[in-house]
Amino acid sequence: MTTPSFASRLVLIGLIGVCGTFFRAGAFSQTPAPQSETIAVNLSIEKAQVTMGRSPWAVLTVKNLSNHEMALHAWMYRVQVEGEKKEPPTTEAQRQLTGKLRPGEAALRGDEYVVPMIPPGKSYTQKFKLDYLYDLSVPGKYTVYAEVMDPSTQKSSSPKWLHTNTVQFTMPAASH
Repeated sequence: MTTPSFASRLVLIGLIGVCGTFFRAGAFSQTPAPQSETIAVNLSIEKAQVTMGRSPWAVLTVKNLSNHEMALHAWMYRVQVEGEKKEPPTTEAQRQLTGKLRPGEAALRGDEYVVPMIPPGKSYTQKFKLDYLYDLSVPGKYTVYAEVMDPSTQKSSSPKWLHTNTVQFTMPAASH
């Protein structure tokens, strides 16, 4: 029996790597959106590449899987943006939403918000202007996800938060 040549071994290693990549990509693309018994959540980004000075928009979709109407209060979801090195600085609006106001920052009025009601089997979509929540003045790659409280656990001592899929966008440096 002859031993395989060096070139044959390289071809075999390359094929194994390619097959592994396809397997991982297939498994990743088939991962279902996070869900509980009462809701399914999904996050998308309007544009994967956003010009500096323009606002990236994330779109959160919450589907009611229960057999009754449910309310989705503003405090039941939150959006998180991370840069290549760390979380970008938050705006006062984001600090208001997350309850992390700095000393001297006044709470915004909360009485003008309408609570959406989601009928059984229907979805609610909320768009987020990400530069309203974060300072995105630094070019680079950003990662975004949302967390949504499962309405069926909101009255428990430890409510369940569903972490959506993660999406990315890039803000390339302005060319001169």
